[in-house]
Amino acid sequence: MLKIDQPKSELDESYSTNIGIFTLPRSAQIVFTILSQEGPLTSGDLERKCSYSDRTIRNALKRLIKFGLVKKVANFSDMRTSLFKVHSNNAA
Repeated sequence: MLKIDQPKSELDESYSTNIGIFTLPRSAQIVFTILSQEGPLTSGDLERKCSYSDRTIRNALKRLIKFGLVKKVANFSDMRTSLFKVHSNNAA
């Protein structure tokens, strides 16, 4: 819930995140759900789990990152790939 005494930047950020959640395509919602339930995964893992194309997964991740729902982290077991995980403030 927004409070009136919050700084304007926090109000704007919270508002844009809330609007973003409702405007996400179905693919982004599914990717977010999978990441929420299974923890950090690579885009290849996500592709196998939800049977979307690589391009659809990339677009879904891009939108989720833009709205601050997911973040990209280093994959120390294979530095050629990145892991994507639900941002700790948005854990389900």
